[in-house]
Amino acid sequence: MPRFPYLCCSLVLLCLLSNICRADQPAEFTGTQGIFDFHNGFWVNLHHFLYCQAQASAPGGPIRVHIDPADSNEMASLSQVEGDDWHAAVSYYAMSLAKRDLLFDSGMVDIKNQLEDSEHARDLEEAKLSPELKSVLLRAAPVYRRHWWPRHESLNQEWVRHLQPLLDRYGVDMRQALARIYEVPWPSRPIRVDAVVYANCAGAYTTLFPTRPTISTTDAANQGTAALEMAFHESSHAMMEGVRAAIDSAEKAATLAPSKTATPLHRDLWHEVLFYTSGELVAELAPGYIPYADKNGLWARVWAGADREFIEKDWKPHISGAVSIQAALTRLVNDLLSFSPGRISTPSSFDQQFSTGAFVESFHLGKLRPMQPISTPPDYELVDPTFEPTSMEGRTKSATFDFNPIASGLRN
Repeated sequence: MPRFPYLCCSLVLLCLLSNICRADQPAEFTGTQGIFDFHNGFWVNLHHFLYCQAQASAPGGPIRVHIDPADSNEMASLSQVEGDDWHAAVSYYAMSLAKRDLLFDSGMVDIKNQLEDSEHARDLEEAKLSPELKSVLLRAAPVYRRHWWPRHESLNQEWVRHLQPLLDRYGVDMRQALARIYEVPWPSRPIRVDAVVYANCAGAYTTLFPTRPTISTTDAANQGTAALEMAFHESSHAMMEGVRAAIDSAEKAATLAPSKTATPLHRDLWHEVLFYTSGELVAELAPGYIPYADKNGLWARVWAGADREFIEKDWKPHISGAVSIQAALTRLVNDLLSFSPGRISTPSSFDQQFSTGAFVESFHLGKLRPMQPISTPPDYELVDPTFEPTSMEGRTKSATFDFNPIASGLRN
């Protein structure tokens, strides 16, 4: 008899300790058939929330940085001490991190990976972060845990819960189709996907080596069946080497041919192919589904012209298995180069210097654009205000932009 009170006390203590240990241990979701490994991490959600709050608070900051009114309103519930701790963290991010790019800045990728790997840690002791950043996160963590994390954790869980039946029904077919189309085997281990309330301005991005998509669970464009497309779209970024190589080969062959006078394609054609492929596959499997790029106006707003028409004409036969990757993309490149209403025969390129903090991501393109105006030479017009960076190291970045001559007699 005397043992039972102690046993009850021991069980209560065990439960309390279990709850404490799980305070920063997210629910981990395993995708169907080993396709995805979804994570709902405290630290990486805190990091992105602070990053977006810092961007949103900056005057004249990047477009599409939106803080949910429920999160903004919660600020009124902070005590004086909590407010001081939170504002200090946001100020640090505004000064040190918010002007850096989440995808193209290798330092920001390292921070994200370290926080993902530390998702079970309460003190970040093992995380390879600067002492200053670690101190900022540890100071902000109790405030985030009390005021925002319960809601954010629940939103992430709900998004994955709604995605799971779609993976159960279509996941294996999507995985097999993408591996066949890109001629790249799906990874032997599930792809880690981090579910976050706030991501970048595009609503999702993927870092490579290792492949780790980060997807906003509250972005309006990532809901419903679009979540399925987005999960496979982001993961496909690691499978595009063959597509890139085929496009490069086709462009070089086309521009070297004596009969060719059209200019090379200075755009992310591989990403257009990726968007089309993931969206088309989901639309074939799920009746009535409208692909992401179509629904959100990317073909009209970002890739205006005949791109989608030619991708469907030239690339879709490869999706069905009728032609090889190289044959399909060679036809696509040749068609796009030949389609030239008003095309300028010889655009001119000019380098311009910007500080690394002067760039923001172009919407879901994996490209950057300057926040400050681009100097346009007299008698020229800017072709494309975005560019695809190779690195964002250092304090400045030299960006090359193409300009079409508009002087009389220079148009075809």
